[in-house]
Amino acid sequence: MATRPESIRSITHDMRNLLTAVRGHAELALRGISPEDPAREDIAHAVVVTATIFDLIDQLDGNDTSSTLVAVSLDPSVRSMRRLLDALLPNSIELVVHTESDGAHVGIAKLRIERIVLNLALNARDAMADGGSLAIRTDRPDEDTARIIVSDTGPGFSEEALERLFEIGFTTKGDRGGSGHGLAELAPFVRSAGGDIEVDSVAGEGATITVSLPVVDLTKTEQPAAG
Repeated sequence: MATRPESIRSITHDMRNLLTAVRGHAELALRGISPEDPAREDIAHAVVVTATIFDLIDQLDGNDTSSTLVAVSLDPSVRSMRRLLDALLPNSIELVVHTESDGAHVGIAKLRIERIVLNLALNARDAMADGGSLAIRTDRPDEDTARIIVSDTGPGFSEEALERLFEIGFTTKGDRGGSGHGLAELAPFVRSAGGDIEVDSVAGEGATITVSLPVVDLTKTEQPAAG
């Protein structure tokens, strides 16, 4: 008879396979549906939710990166999101993706990098109902830090919103027309990886959100670097 941990691993393996199929079909549907189709938003939401569920499955499997040192190549992880973002964003928003973290590896799971990029990109999309520009880039300001920087040309945040962005349950829907996916859900795993999130915004002048992550020394990791 299988032990409980073995049973959990078997179940999560099946869940991951099923979820991969769901996400794949959702992404295909997004690429084939008209930007004006009202069902597009529901499909996009399904794609975003799968990223969160994948992360939860990893935690059930004991792969929570808060207790395990991993090394994920940042630039390829961000670039791999381009096709999905092209499908999620309307034609009225110009997307620019530029990666230059100089080969940095960071100690956070690839699925969580996906959640960061998706969350910030969709918040920016919701803020720019009339169109605009969205820039997603990476850099490496020093040897010990790599960053994901997301900038938009939306209406920006009010001073009140800036003070409450990291409150659990807080939504910018009334302030920026956002979807309600707050930074509060990103902050815990970013900070558990030794990183931080900063928001730079002036009402009426767009917003820039910077996620800083410590660069991992590959010689000290206990597993091969993941890309």
